[in-house]
Amino acid sequence: MTLQTSTQKQSAVSPVLIGFVGMIVVPFFIVLATNSWDAPDTADFVRMAFGTVIASTLASMAAWWLASNRMKAGRSDRYWFWGVAGIVTLSSIGSISSAAETLLVQLNNS
Repeated sequence: MTLQTSTQKQSAVSPVLIGFVGMIVVPFFIVLATNSWDAPDTADFVRMAFGTVIASTLASMAAWWLASNRMKAGRSDRYWFWGVAGIVTLSSIGSISSAAETLLVQLNNS
């Protein structure tokens, strides 16, 4: 009979890096991809609003995923991640609200 020591499986990518990419990098590229580079028309305003909503939702989901991942890992700094997730969520709510208001104003003006 052999004695085996339990080893934790190391992930190839850090969860913090995944969270950073999900909160910052991917939403940034979504907003860039849905931006209007010319004078925007009605369809452009709708596309930009939906891009903002998708990017904000993704950033919030990534922040909460990272907070729960750090909680499961039992890290001593886990509460800091919950605070960051809360701030990202509040910022996302503000961005979505602003995008909706801008969309309504621009649709009423056209």
